[in-house]
Amino acid sequence: MVLPKLLLIAGTGRDTGKTSLACTVIERFKNTGSLVAFKISPHRHKLIAGGNVIVNEDNLYVSEEKDPGTGKDSSRMLAAGAGRSFFAVATDEELLRAWDVIQDHAGRDAFFIGESGGLRRYVEPGLFFMVSHLSTQKKKPDPYHLHDLADMFVTYDGKSLLFDPDRIILNEQGWKIRKS
Repeated sequence: MVLPKLLLIAGTGRDTGKTSLACTVIERFKNTGSLVAFKISPHRHKLIAGGNVIVNEDNLYVSEEKDPGTGKDSSRMLAAGAGRSFFAVATDEELLRAWDVIQDHAGRDAFFIGESGGLRRYVEPGLFFMVSHLSTQKKKPDPYHLHDLADMFVTYDGKSLLFDPDRIILNEQGWKIRKS
């Protein structure tokens, strides 16, 4: 499934700067139209109030974030300027259903930016970024070979991204990267 209006972000581990990258891009493009942010996680997080629950099942949880002040990743994306933001927890078997629920609620014509390494196994986004921390201790294995699918690699030093967001282009056709 080719989705040119999707910018997808995955990381090489936890605390690698995925949400920082998403928020940087959102801030840069927040005035360009319908921008929808999301995070799909394979594991349960502590659920903090602030969202409207859409689906709440054993293997699938989807909510729309409404509070930009909770500190959750989906809340940070909303605070950065996304028009809407969603959070989902989905097993591999429910991953595409989570994506469908988000698209159904946000509108399939929207421009999407989100965090989900697993989703890249099923869709081809306009842009796919892999983010890694300078510290090798924060890296995890890449069993799905997502590195091979990345359009761009971004490094995070724990405080800032080593990347120029002006290289990203968004137009009617979708997300693209400007050649340096």
